[in-house]
Amino acid sequence: MNAATITQAQEQGLRHQSTGLFATIRSFSEQLFVAHGGWLAARKERAQRASYAVAERAGRAELFAMAADAEKHSPNLAAELRWMANR
Repeated sequence: MNAATITQAQEQGLRHQSTGLFATIRSFSEQLFVAHGGWLAARKERAQRASYAVAERAGRAELFAMAADAEKHSPNLAAELRWMANR
């Protein structure tokens, strides 16, 4: 064997190099994710809280509208509805 054959047999191909690169990138991404406390999960949690807040505001607005309708015929009911909306 000559020197060219020996070095060619010992070198890894492009497939091995790209596999190593992707493994390194994945490892770095996982470490980054853990270091930030799971920022993807936090983003999803914030979105759920935001949708809950929108629904809560809509429910409060509906209770206030019902209280305004009930003010003429039942002031006590209107007061109860306002109290429930403010809780």
